[in-house]
Amino acid sequence: FIPEAGLQNRWRATDPIRLYHVLEHTAGFDDIHLRDYAYSNPDVTLLEGVQFNTTSRIARWRPGTRMSYSNIGPAIGALAVEKATGERFEDFAQREVLDPLGMASTSYFHHADVAASYQADGTTPEPYMHIADRPSGSMSATAADMAQLLKMFIHRGAIGGRQLIQPTSLDRMELPQGTLAANLGLPIGYGLSNASQERDRFHYQGHGGGIDGFVSGYAYMPEHGRGYFVAINAGNGAAFRRADKAIRGFLTRDLEALAQSRAATGSDVAVLADLAGYYETTPRSELFRWLGYLGETRLVSVNGNTLLTAPLFGEPSRWTALEGGLFRPEDGAMASLAAVESSDGEQLLQGNIGTLKKISFVTAWGRWLLALASVLLIASSLLFAVVWLVRTYALSAKIPALSIRAWPAATSLCIVAAIVVVVIAQASAFERLGMLSVYSGGYWLLTLVYAAFALWSVANVWLNRDKRAQVTALVWWHSNAVVAANLVVFAYLGYYGMIGLRFWAY
Repeated sequence: FIPEAGLQNRWRATDPIRLYHVLEHTAGFDDIHLRDYAYSNPDVTLLEGVQFNTTSRIARWRPGTRMSYSNIGPAIGALAVEKATGERFEDFAQREVLDPLGMASTSYFHHADVAASYQADGTTPEPYMHIADRPSGSMSATAADMAQLLKMFIHRGAIGGRQLIQPTSLDRMELPQGTLAANLGLPIGYGLSNASQERDRFHYQGHGGGIDGFVSGYAYMPEHGRGYFVAINAGNGAAFRRADKAIRGFLTRDLEALAQSRAATGSDVAVLADLAGYYETTPRSELFRWLGYLGETRLVSVNGNTLLTAPLFGEPSRWTALEGGLFRPEDGAMASLAAVESSDGEQLLQGNIGTLKKISFVTAWGRWLLALASVLLIASSLLFAVVWLVRTYALSAKIPALSIRAWPAATSLCIVAAIVVVVIAQASAFERLGMLSVYSGGYWLLTLVYAAFALWSVANVWLNRDKRAQVTALVWWHSNAVVAANLVVFAYLGYYGMIGLRFWAY
């Protein structure tokens, strides 16, 4: 319907991307990139904003199998609205949604009265961001306007004596249908731009988000006719969560919490043993898939009718088995996790923790051990370099076969410097990495030099093999091990596109 959006889906013949996929974030899209935020052009058209993105319009897995939040999705859905109506999406939304709701001060464009925004410290100004994919994060509104939206949801589509949305349509908005877990009957998840969740054993619907110094969220309780909106103009997630928790506590102070779903017995418990093993996460951002594989691998174990999912570091989450392959948090009431199998034979755990895919023991431990060994060797090469540099320049001692030590250390220094550059750039990532700068350019150059040094270090070992007798066995084998470690890191990061990455063009 909108070929100009440039969607790529290799499963199109059997699993096309439909409108509900882009609204439920089940199309398989990558999230938008740093350069999309840095673009910040108030005059760009919606189509131009979508097309500015480089790779987020590619389905990474079969549409309708798993959920991964992507800000490109709602923008693509809005393009379909423009195509169907023949008018700009923002104009259509103003006439058909905002005006009937009485949201008089709400706009997808910059409003003259919008509050200033700040970084997490609450004092450092944050520049206003004109996000190109406006339907995903450009709406500004007053608290009074958001109260109108909440009234409509609470009264099941009616406001001011007018039925704007049929209750059956609202039911569909609130019900996730775009994942394998939803097909199994999991009630908690992401509907049509409307997420269901359980908090403190109460059921909420709503949405939240944050951008350039603003954090906000709204939620309502369909069963109780109550809801709230909260926003702060500082990028302080911890402060926002404290406010959100306090409001929810007030909202539910006189309500009875949900009763816990009954735990499974018999055959439903017997099959749990097959779920035990190691799982990798489904990344929201494709750019950092490599990091998620290392830091977010989970060990899943079974204890009676309880499923435990444990991260590499930290306490496990405990899930009580229900009937039909569903699970609820041990202290929760509603099912929010499901065990499913994809048509490709993948064993998955899906729910409010995202999607976990089962992997082998060898894959899980192989990654961890290679990563740990590589980090330790790279770090040790820099520590040893300090020793022989002091001996060389402070004590004027002659270091035999210096290149055997120097090239591995120089290679290690490059990758450490590249990581430091990215860490420092996080303070203003959109400007420092999303555009060409000393940070983004520095990372690009350092990783290219790292690649060259890593490869040259291998050649250097061969060229200096006759000098092995000039150094101790420890120095020789440690240097070779560092060369191997840097080759492993180079191959791993290179495979996932991190070597020579131009953040400003990605």
